[in-house]
Amino acid sequence: MVVHLPGISLRDMALILEVAEKRSFTEAAQTTHLSQSALSRAVNESERRLDARLFHRTTRSVEPTPVGEEFLRIARSILADYERGLHEFALYRDGLGGVVRVATLPSVAATVLPSVVAELKHEAPGLDIDIEDTLAHIAIEQLLEGHVNLAITVDDGLPDTVEFTPLASDRFQVVFRADHPFHGRDEVAWAELVDEPLAVFGVSSSIRTLTDATFADLGRAPEHTVEARNIAVIAGLVAAGLGVAAAPMLALPLMLFADLKSAPLVHPTVDRTLGLVHLPDRPLTPAARLFADRVAAAVPDVIGPPGSG
Repeated sequence: MVVHLPGISLRDMALILEVAEKRSFTEAAQTTHLSQSALSRAVNESERRLDARLFHRTTRSVEPTPVGEEFLRIARSILADYERGLHEFALYRDGLGGVVRVATLPSVAATVLPSVVAELKHEAPGLDIDIEDTLAHIAIEQLLEGHVNLAITVDDGLPDTVEFTPLASDRFQVVFRADHPFHGRDEVAWAELVDEPLAVFGVSSSIRTLTDATFADLGRAPEHTVEARNIAVIAGLVAAGLGVAAAPMLALPLMLFADLKSAPLVHPTVDRTLGLVHLPDRPLTPAARLFADRVAAAVPDVIGPPGSG
């Protein structure tokens, strides 16, 4: 079956919608800057091409017919898609479309980026954001190899070829079960962890690097440890009574499912500095810059600005 589609322009649709909204050719003519006779001719011609009567006209009112109501529904959808498409094109033309790729720590990916991505998807629907949650050193490798535009990681062991912009200080806490003697304490000293079974992150983790360095400075280290790479697995080990854990504040929301408690670690206080990393010789696109600016505004709201821990 061959369907013959009527030839009607976007302008014609807009005029018909204006008449339907105003329920008056006189008022619609004023808002469209046409004479009433010109508007009436345009609508009549559209009805002829559509082979359908769109409006019931009387001397007092203009009301859509049943077939007119269906046309109005479709026309609104077509014009909305048209405007959305032009908006996406304008964003792409201005550099705010396309894809921004970012490699980041899992704690940042889970707690900070969802709200940033949601905000940008509303503001710039033509912008796609790909998030790779990974270890700190892998994030930098992906940046150096050109796989991502930006990395969000810690300022530990970075090569001289990258530029690091601090965003926030992420202070370490001790995480434990509600029935542990640490429960109710305002703070716990790092030295007290030495005598506890400890759930520790894998050696490739930036968290492990800081905890090992802290114990090295104390001249003591826990004798009984169980190791895992994933934050959720660490939480599960603690919940199972296999030890306590040292973790930065931003990781704590990923442990909530295990109903664990926490307290600040002191003597010393240990912070990891989170920041945005990019290559100075590889300028950020406007879209990547917009993303970076939104992340820079969001991270301090979650855990405080650099040096605030």
